Amino acid sequence: MRVNILLFGPLSQAASSVAVSLDVQGETTTAGEVLQALRATPWFPPHLRACRLAVNHAFADDATPIRASDEVALIGMVSGG
Repeated sequence: MRVNILLFGPLSQAASSVAVSLDVQGETTTAGEVLQALRATPWFPPHLRACRLAVNHAFADDATPIRASDEVALIGMVSGG
């Protein structure tokens, strides 16, 4: 299965793309497995290790299942006042 992951801001700049794809075995994976695979990629900046995944517009915990049809986004740290 291929998981397409949307990227924004500094993450998009680091990857030189607005999205990346990961190939995973099986018909489902979990958010934790996808994050682990992303953190192992050479473009992933070490200072952004605190990123979270959103699946279908909701923050996902590590156990959240991901299917090929799901919208997945990598959300970096944000701050505001």
